[in-house]
Amino acid sequence: IIPIDEYIPRIPKPSPSRSTTLQTISQSTNSIRIYWSHPFHLTFIETLDKIYYLTVIQPIHNYSTIVKRIDSSFRCRSINELVNETFSQLHVLRRMKSYHLICQQNSPTLQCFHDDIHLCLCYDHQHKRLANCFQFNHHMKFDCFGQNHCENDGQCFQDSPDCPKRTICACRSCYYGSRCQFTTSEFGLSLDAILAYHIIPNANIFHQTSI
Repeated sequence: IIPIDEYIPRIPKPSPSRSTTLQTISQSTNSIRIYWSHPFHLTFIETLDKIYYLTVIQPIHNYSTIVKRIDSSFRCRSINELVNETFSQLHVLRRMKSYHLICQQNSPTLQCFHDDIHLCLCYDHQHKRLANCFQFNHHMKFDCFGQNHCENDGQCFQDSPDCPKRTICACRSCYYGSRCQFTTSEFGLSLDAILAYHIIPNANIFHQTSI
């Protein structure tokens, strides 16, 4: 989840401030709950395979509960999906001159899109559909400052590049656990291996699923 603390479409700074929180969705659920105490105006969901979903736009920050159902219409499409190969190979400054047309040609379904260095929002202004883009680091590293505590080649992610308060491991296929320390690819009688995918975190035994 990536809250941005500058309102779009007007960005007074060269690049908005960016903060990140990490969440996982277990196999037994289809929702997440996020608590965020800092002001923000934009929220994106970024998956591990670099797919972005625009979830919240609020011109004035409001300390309230926001409930949102996310589907494919919220996805920020890659510029390569929207233009031909010749256009996508142009220099970024030449490409951006036509970004307004991308919003107009895909109106009203396209809410956002991205190239290799920007995230862009489509918005209405004086009866026109326009694009407003800001620089966005698509390759930000959350590698726990090189001190990866995840096992079995798991990736280590932090909630902040400066003063992280939480880390999480993204495990390869057939591995699981808080540090990717368990595997399902080998034979074993461990209850961890048998029950791990069925256990609901932070729920007592009476609210666990039936096996």
